[in-house]
Amino acid sequence: MPDLSSIFERRVDFSPAAELEALLKDIPAKWVVYLFCDQQDQPVQLLCVKNLRYSLKRRLSGNQQLGPSKRVSYRELVRRIYWRRVDSAFEADWVYLEAARQIFPQTHQAMVGFRPAWFIHLNPQANFPRYTKTTDLTSKAGLLIGPVEDKNAAQRLIELAEDCFDLCRYYNILVQTPHGKACAYKEMARCPAPCDGSISITQYQEMVARSAQAIVDPPYYVAEQTRRMHEAAAGLAFEAAKKIKARIDHAQQFGRGPFRHARTFDDFAFLALQRGPSKATAKLFLIVQGAIQQVACLTAEPVQPAELLCDLLRRAKELRELKPSAADAQRVALVSNHLFAPKQSHGVLLRLDSIDEESLAKAFRDLRNQKEPEETDAEGIVKELQAI
Repeated sequence: MPDLSSIFERRVDFSPAAELEALLKDIPAKWVVYLFCDQQDQPVQLLCVKNLRYSLKRRLSGNQQLGPSKRVSYRELVRRIYWRRVDSAFEADWVYLEAARQIFPQTHQAMVGFRPAWFIHLNPQANFPRYTKTTDLTSKAGLLIGPVEDKNAAQRLIELAEDCFDLCRYYNILVQTPHGKACAYKEMARCPAPCDGSISITQYQEMVARSAQAIVDPPYYVAEQTRRMHEAAAGLAFEAAKKIKARIDHAQQFGRGPFRHARTFDDFAFLALQRGPSKATAKLFLIVQGAIQQVACLTAEPVQPAELLCDLLRRAKELRELKPSAADAQRVALVSNHLFAPKQSHGVLLRLDSIDEESLAKAFRDLRNQKEPEETDAEGIVKELQAI
């Protein structure tokens, strides 16, 4: 068992013989992640609720229904309660995930409720390079590009890259290079056919590498191709200009909608500003690949943002040296879920590579102007993971 005091901030002992109302007087009616433990300090249930006081009153007053035919008396089972205050959906997800990973290492993965983060993978230097969709962030040579909104978006991004750059659509033929038989795309002038030796595999690898650059930096590629289109039109090469225009139309879909956060995994680095314990405060979370750290709590708009930014970049450099693990994939999924949330009404996420003093100050003001999370007189259960 992990050291529970390193996960939770507060602890209270419970006795079924004691007066419940007396215990509840010192319990906050606030958003928390909390854990029930038994007499041996073994975990019983991990929950995230928006009103701890009400949750304890409901669960410790008598028998609770766990399913169609299963009831449990928490009052007879629970002897200790650990909890940690949280002030935002992002913080609640993070604290809950880290607690679940440590307390329920064998069972938590399928029960934390985060959709996986989808990426596309490419190794331009492979003998036969191709794009594949993946949620695995470990042990992959080459590039991981993402996250994208979901599995279908990952497939659409691959098809968009193939159409924009006339890449090979049939990997089973590509691996026969240079002795393959070209498909119909060569006849339509939609593939340069490395499979039959029409271009070398080295030239094809360069094409694939350029496609990846366009996905992660579409404005540069569109500007470059627009210049080429104008040059072709000025030279009366209208067919060439038309083909370039079609590529521009495809490339303008990069970086938008479900692909708006698609960058290389090395650039998966954010600063999350989330609500603190009061409206005028903000908690800062540094996100670098699969690592999440709370790094500061601001009580006012930063007056020396340059000093804060220097500290953030120093910490980010240290985190980049860590090797991704399976646990990191879960944290990336957590962040991805917040990046693609329908409404960004709970906090602000800034890309670390584009943050400056002005954007940091603006993010603090934007956070302050967001609607405060609603308090509830009910339990407000958000997540639940049980060992019984």
